[in-house]
Amino acid sequence: MAALDRGRRTWCIPLSFVIARYFFYVLAALLGVWLATFTAFSMALNAGIAYPANYGAAYASETVAAVQAAGTVSEEEIPSAYRYAHVSSSDEPLATDLSDEGVRRALEATAEQRAEGAGEPQVFGLGGTTYAVGELPDGSFCILTSTYLPEYTSRELRDSLPNPQNLMIALGGAGSVLAVALIARRASSVLVRKMQPLTEAAERIGREELDFNVGESNVRQINDVLAAMERMRGSLADSLEARWRAERAQRDQVAALAHDLKTPLTVVRANAEYAADEARELDADDAGALADIAAAAQDAADGCKQVDRYVQLLIEASRGEAPDGAKRQVAATVLAESITQAVTPLARAAGISLDVEQDGALADARTIVDAEAVERAVANVAANAIDHAREQACVAFTIEAGSPDPASRSLVITVDDDGPGFSPAALEHGCERFFRDEASRTGAASGAHYGIGLFTAAETACDHGGSLELSNRVSADGSPAGARVVVRLPLA
Repeated sequence: MAALDRGRRTWCIPLSFVIARYFFYVLAALLGVWLATFTAFSMALNAGIAYPANYGAAYASETVAAVQAAGTVSEEEIPSAYRYAHVSSSDEPLATDLSDEGVRRALEATAEQRAEGAGEPQVFGLGGTTYAVGELPDGSFCILTSTYLPEYTSRELRDSLPNPQNLMIALGGAGSVLAVALIARRASSVLVRKMQPLTEAAERIGREELDFNVGESNVRQINDVLAAMERMRGSLADSLEARWRAERAQRDQVAALAHDLKTPLTVVRANAEYAADEARELDADDAGALADIAAAAQDAADGCKQVDRYVQLLIEASRGEAPDGAKRQVAATVLAESITQAVTPLARAAGISLDVEQDGALADARTIVDAEAVERAVANVAANAIDHAREQACVAFTIEAGSPDPASRSLVITVDDDGPGFSPAALEHGCERFFRDEASRTGAASGAHYGIGLFTAAETACDHGGSLELSNRVSADGSPAGARVVVRLPLA
């Protein structure tokens, strides 16, 4: 609010005064331009460079009389204010500085006067043009024409330049346009300078640089906008500070919770490893049961290790330090083996039979992936299938030729289950974030689904240039046979 207080203490002019001032400048400039133009025109008349507009009509009779007295038509003796035509008694032009059309109109206009053959000069006006006719001793006629416009006293200037009056108007118009353009440019630069604090404030707020005071201007309306900008800056600063505090508290809370998870995980992991070791060392008649116990305990220990890894990633993410997984070239068989090791404990814990199939073509195939991300994505898909399977699930790894280019091959990971399959809504929206549909895939485990697993798997496949597809399997007799999820990853 400091800028607002300063603005109130400083006298500010209304914006209307600024605009009115430049209107006054425009009027003064136009007046000056036209005054200078008229002055130059008057000086040209006084200096004898041009004849006044009424010269032709005022001296037409005297000029014709002088030509009659000379007995011949001489261009040098006729002022440039006139255009002339020397014609014979049979209307044939003998000398002229008129155009053919001008000669024709002059002959038509003076036909009656020439027919009378009076010796005295005859002057009359017709159609805005003054005509003067005089008969010479040899019976020919001198016709002079003039208009009520100023003319140059030099024939060369008259024939090469616009009429002095038109030239004056052209120069005045050009000077007016130039004056208005210069004043407009000046007004624009002044207004831009006065609004500079507003521009700077908007740019800094756009960059979220809120620790500053909005400047001020000496224009009242601009200062009002700056004051509003200062209030907005203060509100944004308070809002962002509150948001930053909330986010910092949230990050601290996530980090604390993630750290606290390590304590029970350590206990579970230690006891699982102990149970696995003890089960292996026991001698009993039911070796198979002991083996299952050892496997279950080992699965628990491995799961704790994985959760411990995720906790570490969660802590790093809460600090903004979690790096993106690097993509490396991995053998397809190695990737398939790591995925199998991640999925097998899930099926064993759920009591579901798991079949794993590998195409022989995997031996020579390699793909460029973030192996850990792909493993988690397929494990999510498999966990979803195992949760909804009745008795059996299957994970198959195959190599598929591309279409339309067979040379572009893909690693195809197919996850099947013998559950109820996807509903129509799930087939359409199953890969969307937070989508949950219990219409067709119900069961005790369905409540543990949050609509994240398939979405994450689809995003991972897309990030690797692949795809994820949902479908339902159909048995030979046409009855539903369960759900199918296909993940495709391009090969290197």
